[in-house]
Amino acid sequence: MVLAGCAQDAAMMRFARERAALLSVTCVVHEAVPERLVLEVSGPEALVGAFEMACRLGPPGCLAPDILCESEWGESEWEDEA
Repeated sequence: MVLAGCAQDAAMMRFARERAALLSVTCVVHEAVPERLVLEVSGPEALVGAFEMACRLGPPGCLAPDILCESEWGESEWEDEA
């Protein structure tokens, strides 16, 4: 999962880890740079979906308007709130 558009990467990373723990999904950070966070998330599909929605809303002041989800290798889909 790639979260793009949030300039507060440290706040988003902390938020993602906290939400992953609350939802009991596995969340591994692969990349954390300004305005981009790359996560590998696994668990039951419904909980991964809930995690995705939580991350889209993000911590206060840090929305992630663009999310790229890869459910299987080579299969990806951008979700843009435009």
